[in-house]
Amino acid sequence: MMIHLLTARLARWQIRTLTISGSVLWLTGVAWLVLHHFGRLQGEFGPETNPAEPWMLRIHGAAVIVALLGLGSLLVVHVWKGWAYARQRLLGLILTGVILLLIVTGYLLYYVGDESLRNWVSVIHWAVGLALPVAFVLHYKRGIKLRRHAVIANEVKQSSLTGSPRRLHASR
Repeated sequence: MMIHLLTARLARWQIRTLTISGSVLWLTGVAWLVLHHFGRLQGEFGPETNPAEPWMLRIHGAAVIVALLGLGSLLVVHVWKGWAYARQRLLGLILTGVILLLIVTGYLLYYVGDESLRNWVSVIHWAVGLALPVAFVLHYKRGIKLRRHAVIANEVKQSSLTGSPRRLHASR
């Protein structure tokens, strides 16, 4: 008997795509932030932008494309099937909201002309981006915990139906 919770699991390619692109996004975002605020170089006419700064933004932008493809793939199964699990729903909504806020603020960073507003959007973007791994880890760990409980409950149910004792696995 298949456990319903397993249907919301990600495919291996989705996990890889999101892990790699998410890691690249986070690392290049942090690198840009450090370079932008602490890595200025002293030039002939005063402080200059670190030459690595634009490269961090280019890599960040390329990783966004991959991450958006991976996030879009989540809508097909993970989000819709996962919605049935009320105990995971709040963390999923928070994670989705955080990601949407990053997408919107990232877009605005390119198109907001007002410098004061752009500064606020930038602070929101990098502050939320720094916190994203926390929301992701909470959602991921909770999913693992709920999946383990579902597997155990299913084994207990199966053993009660067949009359055989529940097998304990060394992996637990």
